[in-house]
Amino acid sequence: MESNTSYIDLSRGLPDPRIVKSLEEIMKELKIETVMFEGIMKGFYDAVKYVINLRGIDFKPHFATSVMEVTRQTFDECRAVSAEEPTHDSVIREDKVVTYEGLVAEGKWEFKGDCFYFAPVNNPTGVVADSKISEEFLEDSIEKGVKIVEDDVYGYFSNSKALLDKNVVYTSSFTRILGPGLRVAFTNRKYYGKPSSISQYIISRLYEMGELQRIIKEEKEVYEKRLNEAKDFFSSSLYKVPQGGVSLLLTIPKEKFLVKVADGSRYFKRKEGRENLSRLTISRYSISEIRDKLFKY
Repeated sequence: MESNTSYIDLSRGLPDPRIVKSLEEIMKELKIETVMFEGIMKGFYDAVKYVINLRGIDFKPHFATSVMEVTRQTFDECRAVSAEEPTHDSVIREDKVVTYEGLVAEGKWEFKGDCFYFAPVNNPTGVVADSKISEEFLEDSIEKGVKIVEDDVYGYFSNSKALLDKNVVYTSSFTRILGPGLRVAFTNRKYYGKPSSISQYIISRLYEMGELQRIIKEEKEVYEKRLNEAKDFFSSSLYKVPQGGVSLLLTIPKEKFLVKVADGSRYFKRKEGRENLSRLTISRYSISEIRDKLFKY
């Protein structure tokens, strides 16, 4: 599914490498009491509330290992799940998911089931749903009795506002902010997961040190600059024009890249005619840093 391997990996998002020093300090602090702890640490809870409030919403969080864990359990309660196309590749593979071509951000949605999977920042295109369209979408879903399953993992890297209402199952996590090894998700749905005490401790300490706040603020600014640069560089090859997040979907076959990129067709249920698409991220490299190392020819 991915192109030839290179030391430059644009196939997935990668965390801020400056976090390593802080993590090394935190790991030295670990005690047996932390490893044996069961429950929710106050500092961790405060960190979760902080990131929830950043998205312009508020609720009492419940916890899970991953967003997809909550998403799949919610899907199990649905007869059918509508979804934009393209969208998250793990969602596309779900049997209950019925897609339509178009994005909520473009004012296009189709309720083909009793649930609808929605990401305010679309993965893989980086297209962002603004507040006006999101509210219209939410009102229509309430009127038609459709449950919204909201995946907000990229929302911190945009100027969007998350949705929250009686028919919305909100999910997000620290994975895209701090790294895939910190497998902690949070949701407004009643869910009785037990996040790792070590992950909780690391997140609580990063919050207390101000590192979590710094990373979100600085990465959002950096990603915005890189995204604008990438939009200019790939202007004639954009599948959609991105406004947030860390990814772009391009009408360039992955075989033309020297760097590692993802196969763009995997974000579509119907793959015919999408074989020449590729998805890349800008989380660790600006285009100016690697422009001479991008293509084979």
